[in-house]
Amino acid sequence: MKKLIFQTPLRGEGSYVRQNGGLHRYGHVVLLLEPALTGISFSWEVSEKQIPEIFKEAVYRGVRCSFGPGAKFNNYIPDGLLVRIVDGSSHENDSNEGSFEIASALAISMALASEDVGSMTVAS
Repeated sequence: MKKLIFQTPLRGEGSYVRQNGGLHRYGHVVLLLEPALTGISFSWEVSEKQIPEIFKEAVYRGVRCSFGPGAKFNNYIPDGLLVRIVDGSSHENDSNEGSFEIASALAISMALASEDVGSMTVAS
């Protein structure tokens, strides 16, 4: 396993928008990854109008799953990670938990792929 050590904030934005016939999906999450003391912690900084509270756990689940077994970043263990949910949007009819779970996982991918990752070090 490799350990991620964050020195400066990383920003990620994920959108999941799909339209299949009568079924529509919409979720949009903007987050900042910052150093923390230990483990993964969250800060919910969006209004009910941006992302309704009912999708909060789905957003958190998408982040946690990004580091879980079989996930893109499963070989990395964050050594103290604060995930600040700072922006996002929802649609009254088309938003659901799955859309927000995917959007938050995409936001993590974007943050960790951003190549100003001189702010991130990897130790074995």
